[in-house]
Amino acid sequence: MKFILIVLAIVCTSAIVVAQDEQDKIQELFGKGLNAFNKGNYGEAVVFYTKCIERDSLTMNVWFNRASAYLRLRDYGKAKEDLDHILVRQPELLNARMQRAVVEAEMGLLPMAIEDVSTVIRQDSTFPKAYLLRGRMILRANLDTLAACSDLKAALALGDSTALRYMTSKCNQ
Repeated sequence: MKFILIVLAIVCTSAIVVAQDEQDKIQELFGKGLNAFNKGNYGEAVVFYTKCIERDSLTMNVWFNRASAYLRLRDYGKAKEDLDHILVRQPELLNARMQRAVVEAEMGLLPMAIEDVSTVIRQDSTFPKAYLLRGRMILRANLDTLAACSDLKAALALGDSTALRYMTSKCNQ
């Protein structure tokens, strides 16, 4: 019986060491991805983030960072795939939804982008960048100028002075 317990303890300890080694390797790859991204080497960052995902596909921040790198590379299709992946699993992640809205806007999918930003605003009405983005997209799509102005004014009221750049003369009426 003692022998079985000793063997079991050795096996469990070995499994913990292997798991820790794997986590250390994932963290190392993630760090290399961050460094590459911060240096503007977005293709290299994608490679490191992909290696992380191959080892652990459940960590959503790696998917988000890879989507950000794809966005910088203007590979909008792949960025959207990663963001879709995240939002299927964690639909409450507002930053991923905002990023997907940016990607969708770049792809010319303005109705989808506006819906994503509207979802963000429904979940967090104090998110100035969401109002700014939705206002800009509404203006870009030549939709409701009054609604766009309302969003830009909301962004400004919440502290995002960037909104001033996009406010048209119609917003001052």
